[in-house]
Amino acid sequence: MLEVIEPDRPAELPKIELDPSGRKIYEPDGIVLEQFLECRKHVSVIRGSIGSGTSTACIMKMWMISCEQRPNADGVRKTRWAVCRNTFPDLKNTTVKTWLDWFPEEMYGRFYWDRPFRHVIRIGDVDMEIIFLALDTEDDVRKLRSFEFTGIWFNELEFIEKAIVDEAESRTGRFPAVKDGGATWDGVIADMNAPREDHFIPLMMGEVPLPDDWTEEERLSYRRPDNWGYHVQPPAMIEIKDAAGMLIGYRMNPLAENTKWLKPGYYSEKIKGKTKQWIDSRVLNKITVFVDGKPVWEQFSEDAHASKTALEPIPGWPVYVGLDFGRNPAAVVGQLGNNRWRIFAEVTARGVGASIFAPLVKQLLDRRLGDWHVANKAGEQRGYSVEFFGDPKGDDGTQADETTAYDVFRNNFGMPVRAAPVKNNHIQTRIEAVEYAMVTMVNGVPRFLVCGINCRTLKVACAGGYHFKRIKGTSRHEDKPFKDRYSDIADATQYMLLGAGEGRVVTGQQRSGSKAPVSTKPQKKSRRRGGFQR
Repeated sequence: MLEVIEPDRPAELPKIELDPSGRKIYEPDGIVLEQFLECRKHVSVIRGSIGSGTSTACIMKMWMISCEQRPNADGVRKTRWAVCRNTFPDLKNTTVKTWLDWFPEEMYGRFYWDRPFRHVIRIGDVDMEIIFLALDTEDDVRKLRSFEFTGIWFNELEFIEKAIVDEAESRTGRFPAVKDGGATWDGVIADMNAPREDHFIPLMMGEVPLPDDWTEEERLSYRRPDNWGYHVQPPAMIEIKDAAGMLIGYRMNPLAENTKWLKPGYYSEKIKGKTKQWIDSRVLNKITVFVDGKPVWEQFSEDAHASKTALEPIPGWPVYVGLDFGRNPAAVVGQLGNNRWRIFAEVTARGVGASIFAPLVKQLLDRRLGDWHVANKAGEQRGYSVEFFGDPKGDDGTQADETTAYDVFRNNFGMPVRAAPVKNNHIQTRIEAVEYAMVTMVNGVPRFLVCGINCRTLKVACAGGYHFKRIKGTSRHEDKPFKDRYSDIADATQYMLLGAGEGRVVTGQQRSGSKAPVSTKPQKKSRRRGGFQR
C-alpha cells in the first residue's frame, strides 16, 4: 500500500469574508493564481490539479475585467461574456453551479434558465451579461459564432478542440462596439487540468515536441503567440520514491495552491483507488494519458510499443495505409517487415469528406515516401510499394449520390482502396488483430511499434484514449469502444493490420508465426458494391 503523508492542519476551514452588502470577498491562495488574475494578455490559460481553484479564479477574473471596462457615455461599464463547457450536463451541474455560488440571483440579478442560459448583472456602474453555452451540439456551436462578445471563458479546456477556440476567439472584442467606446480588454480566458499530450495546448506551449513530418504551415499554426499567457500551478502532491527509484507513496506539496479552502485530507482521499494515470493527470498536474473508462488495448506499454525517436520508412519493405472514413476521417501509414509492424505516420481531419481528406493522405505519402507506387501496378519497380485498406462502409454511396469514398480515392487521386477483410466489420476481430500484434514478440521485442513523435494521436489512442466508456452509476463498461477522435485513428489501424493479414491468426486462418505473404488478389465478389471477400 502506498504511503500518503499529509501535514498537520487546523480542523476547521477559514470562513469567507463578506462585504457590507453581504457579498462574498474572494481571496486567492497561491502565487500562480494571483499571476493569472493579474494577466491581461489576449489569451490567458491556467492549468492545475483538481481543487486548485482555477474555475473560481476565471470567474473572478471576468468580474475584475468587467469592473475595469471603460465607462461609456452614460457612465456604464458594459461587457458581454460567453462561458463554454464541452457538454450541457457539465455546464449545468458544475460550471453554472460554481458561478451561482459566487453570484447568487438574490444579490446579483435574475438568472435566465432557458437555453442558452443567461445571467444579467447590474451592480453600480457595472453592466455584465453572461451567456452559458455547451459545445456538444452543432446548434450551440452556431450560437457561439453568432454572438458578439467582450471575452470568452472556456471551462475545462482539456476537452475543447483548437478549431473551436480559434473560431471563438474571432468573436471577442466585438462588444461594446467601437462607437460606444470599444472593449478595454478583449480575449479568451481558460482553465484546465493536465491534458493529454496530443492536445493543442502542450503542443503550442512547447511542452511536447511537434511531429517531425508536419508541414511548415502546420507548424506556424501551433507556434506560441506572444499575446498568450500560460500559467501552470505546482502539483498538489509529490511522489515519494525509495533509493531504487520505486514509487512508495505521496506527500502534500508545500507549494500547492488553494489548499486553504480545502478540507484536511482532501487529496489523500481523492487518490484512493485511483490509477497512476489518474493521479498523474488530476493531482500531480502531469501531461499524460488519462481516460475515465477501460482502455481497449490494456496490453499497450508506452515503453515497449512507442518509439521515443522518429521512425523513418525502410526501403524495400511494403507500405500499408489504413483508412477510416466518415466526417472525421483518419489514416495511418506503416510497414510490415521481418514480421514486425512499424507505424510511422498519421493524418486526421475533422468535419470533412473524402474529397478533402484524400489529397491530405496523398500529400503525406509524397512527403514521407517520395517515390512510391500502388502495389502490383504493372511496370512499377522503383520506390515504395503501397497498399490501401479501409473501412468497408467507405464503399457505401453518399446520401446525395452513389459516389463513395473509395471512388474518390481511386478515381481522383490514384489510390485504390480495398475493404479490410473483416466479416460484417466485426469489432472484436478488429480489436484482437491489433492486440495480437502487441502481445506477440519477434527477436525479443514486440511486433507492434508506433512512432511516438509523428503518430501522437495513435499513441494516445493505444494508451487509453481508445476506450470502453463506463456506464454511469455502475462499475461496468459499454460493450463497444466510445466513438471519438481516438476511435477513428484506432479503426484505421485495425483496417491496416487486417489488410496485411494480421487478422488471419486471430480467426485461425493462418498459424501463429507464419510469415507467408498475404494474397491481395480479389477473390469472391461480395454483396457490397466494390468490396471483396477473402
